[in-house]
Amino acid sequence: MKETVLSIKQLNIETKDKTLLNLPILEIQPGDIYGLIGESGSGKSLSLLAIMGLLPKNIRASGTIVFRGDATSNELIGASESIFRGLRNKKIGMVFQEPMTALNPQMTCGAQLLEALRVHKICNKSEEKTILKDALLDVELFETERILESYPHQISGGQRQRIMIAMATMHKPALVLADEPTTALDPETGKAVMNTLINRCKNTGSALLLVSHDLQIIQKYCNNVAVLRHGVCLTQGTASDVFTTKKHPYVQELLDAIPSEKRKPVAGVDSMLFVSGISKAYKTKDSLKQVLNGIHFELKTGETLAVIGGSGSGKSTLASILTGLEKMDSGEIVYKNENIGKKKHTGIQMVFQDPYASLNQNMRNVDAVSEVLCFKGANADEAKSRALALLESVGLDLEKANAFPHNLSGGQRQRLCIARALAANPEILVLDESVAALDPLVQKQVLDLLKNIQETSGIIYIFITHNMEVAASFAHKTLILNHEKAM
Repeated sequence: MKETVLSIKQLNIETKDKTLLNLPILEIQPGDIYGLIGESGSGKSLSLLAIMGLLPKNIRASGTIVFRGDATSNELIGASESIFRGLRNKKIGMVFQEPMTALNPQMTCGAQLLEALRVHKICNKSEEKTILKDALLDVELFETERILESYPHQISGGQRQRIMIAMATMHKPALVLADEPTTALDPETGKAVMNTLINRCKNTGSALLLVSHDLQIIQKYCNNVAVLRHGVCLTQGTASDVFTTKKHPYVQELLDAIPSEKRKPVAGVDSMLFVSGISKAYKTKDSLKQVLNGIHFELKTGETLAVIGGSGSGKSTLASILTGLEKMDSGEIVYKNENIGKKKHTGIQMVFQDPYASLNQNMRNVDAVSEVLCFKGANADEAKSRALALLESVGLDLEKANAFPHNLSGGQRQRLCIARALAANPEILVLDESVAALDPLVQKQVLDLLKNIQETSGIIYIFITHNMEVAASFAHKTLILNHEKAM
């Protein structure tokens, strides 16, 4: 029998007054692919942070986490920083959930990959550029020179995620921890990236601990699965047991929440939003890169447009133009017979793709929402009351209301951003991958909430997504972007 690469026993993660996670046992063999599923805040990401020794100072862990790699064994709970420096990225790689936060905005992608390579001193300088290019090619980033010279904000969300995957797997570690590695990727790219991760693990005998809310990915790739909810492990075993023969009721709830119905069209209302001929190009080192070319659509009051496309196809650029954060090269945006393409329109709000980067880290969660309400004219008491109601309506635990964004999980931060955008009572809401980080059950709850708001207020949604099933169930119309062209 192979010796386990990771052995977790009686792991407790807690704050001063609350247990956040209790995981009795989890063992991973070399080459295994182990899945962790569960709703936001259930403890999935905390498990990975505990393994990496990256838990916040106000959170403590007890129990045992034993990592075995290269004929050495290390107890990770209580391990010194010098031990972790020798393990991180070299023997244990990690793909973080929010690449924009994990990457340094002041360093090019090439410089950050080079730093990750040099810290463990495994090659000569003459070999470095070849290794970096090969690492990018392995994660389907073929414009290697451009990517290496770009800063994180100059590439798409999906491309940033693949940079993180390249960085985590560069040293072919014994264990890879992947926290929602395909959240920002379109299905085709996500499949390619997952295949890359799986093949690397198989070729090197490495293990993969995969956190994901995508049940199809978990079912397809994982040998074993653990299901977490509210910090408790509800069930674990082989993927077959968890999803079929020994299915827990909560797992059935998650499966039932996967969208299947198409939304009916809006009838009997005149179009209110007209977008015509939007084009946008960015300067590169040697030329112009056309991102959008002649985008057209129109929407009625209470109608939703799904914008679908691969990473780098211009979805987020379109969102930035609509909200006045980017200037288009040509085209018109007309809302209620007013040309709003030349100014920032206060009736348009946006939920950004990266929630952590869009939140003020020094502001309490409830204050992030009440600030908007105060700006709209509410007094302090009224604003706080309405802010709490909004947070509750998007499914955020009110115990987190007075905490800060770094105290939330990725999915919880996304719900906070949705509540903040709704606080402005917008006429048009642009949602950039706004439910991508949510498990199916919470995703359904949030989308149902947005539908109800739309039916009573007539708000227009522009819904950017990679998920065709979600788009079909939530949107009335679809715009497919395919690298410069609209289909």
